[in-house]
Amino acid sequence: MSTTLFWNCRGARKKAMGNYLRHLVGDNDVHFIGLVETKVETLGRTEVDKFIGVQWNFFHFPSCGKSGGILVLWRKDITSFDILEANEQVVVGNLCLPDGVCWTIAVVYANKDHHVRRNLWHILSQYATGDRPFLIGGDFNCCLSQSEKKGGKRFTYSAGAQEMADFLSCNDLHDLGFVGPKYTWSNNKDGTSKI
Repeated sequence: MSTTLFWNCRGARKKAMGNYLRHLVGDNDVHFIGLVETKVETLGRTEVDKFIGVQWNFFHFPSCGKSGGILVLWRKDITSFDILEANEQVVVGNLCLPDGVCWTIAVVYANKDHHVRRNLWHILSQYATGDRPFLIGGDFNCCLSQSEKKGGKRFTYSAGAQEMADFLSCNDLHDLGFVGPKYTWSNNKDGTSKI
């Protein structure tokens, strides 16, 4: 069985990120990886080979300074990935597996401003109506319920959350869940400022 991995790595050049990524790939038969918040403006073949290996192809949408960035990697010996669209919020492409099955996959690093994020929902909705299975993963920078967040400001069901919920409902998309700890990110602050 092959696995798809989405991860907000908060910096693709961190040594620990490469070590952890290789461990995840080795333990889980990963064939496709979507890394977001890479914080990398330029990335070359040599760097990719160093942190994941030579058997991986990649597409990198650069960060703007130290903010954002999307890196998509796929095993070139068993898959192909054709880019359909790429911008600062999403990379969309068709992933074809060895058994001939093809999926449309979107790797998301959504803007924190819900007004800007509206363009993301519009783009994704165009691909959700296709004839292929559609998988979306990444960091949506939006919570739909209090259970998705601990600490910081109290959760409110904002206009941004309503727009995301509407997008999911209108396109018949469902949360598949994830493997790992309940909370996968921390702002590394102390006391009541910790999220």
